[in-house]
Amino acid sequence: MKRYLPEGFLLSTIFLLIFFLFSMKTAIMPFFIGSAIAYLSYPLFNLFRKLTKNRTNISAILTLFSIFLVLIIVLFIVLPTVISQVQSFIKFLPELTKKLDAFTYKFVGEHLLKKLHFDTSTLQTLVRSAYIQLGSLPVRDIVQRFFSGVFSVFTLFINVVIVPLITYYFLVNAGKIRDIYLKITPVSIRDELKSLLEKVHESLSSYLIGQIAVATFVGFYIALGLYFVGIKYSFLIGFVAGVLNMIPYVGFFSGLIPSILLAIFDNGQLTYVIGVLIVFLTEVGIENLIYPVVMSKTTGINPLLILLSIFIGGYYGGFLGIIISVPIAVMIVPIFESFLEKRESL
Repeated sequence: MKRYLPEGFLLSTIFLLIFFLFSMKTAIMPFFIGSAIAYLSYPLFNLFRKLTKNRTNISAILTLFSIFLVLIIVLFIVLPTVISQVQSFIKFLPELTKKLDAFTYKFVGEHLLKKLHFDTSTLQTLVRSAYIQLGSLPVRDIVQRFFSGVFSVFTLFINVVIVPLITYYFLVNAGKIRDIYLKITPVSIRDELKSLLEKVHESLSSYLIGQIAVATFVGFYIALGLYFVGIKYSFLIGFVAGVLNMIPYVGFFSGLIPSILLAIFDNGQLTYVIGVLIVFLTEVGIENLIYPVVMSKTTGINPLLILLSIFIGGYYGGFLGIIISVPIAVMIVPIFESFLEKRESL
C-alpha cells in the first residue's frame, strides 16, 4: 500500500479542504474566492512577470488591475444589458405563453389527441394551469432578495477589500505555499507527490481556462449571431448559453430551444428559423475546431463524469457543491490515472 501513498495523501488533502469549506463556509469563503481568482488569473500573472522581468509584486498588482477592468466591463456593460433583457423578457412572457398555448392546443390537441379519443379540454386546462403557475412565481422578489444579499454592506466590503488582498497574497506566495505543503509530507514520497501535483495542476488549469475561453466565445458568438438574425433577447440567450456551455450539451440546447421558439412565435417567418439554425450549426462547427486546441493539455474528461459530478455536488453541497464539483472531478482524474498506472505495472 505504500506505493499508493502519494495518491492517498493528495486525495486526503482535497477532501480535507472540502470539509473545511463546508463546515466553516462563512470564514473560509473569502479565502476560497481569493484562491480561485488567483488560480484562474495565474497565467496572466506569469505573463506580467515576464514583461516586468520577474517583479512579483508589480505583476500581482497589474493582474489585480486587469481583473478590476474586466469586472468594470461586466458590471457596467454586460450585466445591465442582460438585466434589461431579463426584465423585457418577463414582460413578454405572458404573450409568448399565450402563443404557445394556442399552438399546443391547435396542433396537438385538435389533431393528434382527438385521434386518440383524448379529451382536449383537459389538455388545455393543464397547459393553462402550468402557465399560471409559472407566471405566479415571485421572480422579481427572488431577484431583489438575491441582489440585496450580494450587495449588502458587509458582503461588498469583503468583495472589494478582503478578497483582492487574499488574491494578491496567493499570487505572490503560490510557490511558497506549494513548498510548505511538500515539506509537511513524508520525505519518501515528496518527489513523487511533487510530480503528481504538477499533473493535477496541468489538468485543472488547462481545463478551467479552456472552458472559460470556449464559454466566452460561445456566448459572444451566439449573442451577435442572433442579434444580426433579428431575434429578440439575443444577448440574454447568448449569456445563458455561454455560462451553461460549461455543462456538456446543456449550453447548446439552452440557447437553441428559446431561439427557435422566438423565431417561430415572435418573428413568425421561416427565414428567421433558418438564420437561427445557421448560427447554432456554425457555432458547433467552430467550437469543435477550437475546443481541441484550448483543451489539448487536459486528460480528456468524460462528459458523463462531468454531469455525474454536478448532480452529486448539487445533492450534497447545493449551489456551492455544483460550482466546485467539476474542478474536483478534474483534479481526481489524474490521481486515479496514476493509481491505475501503478496497479498495471505490478
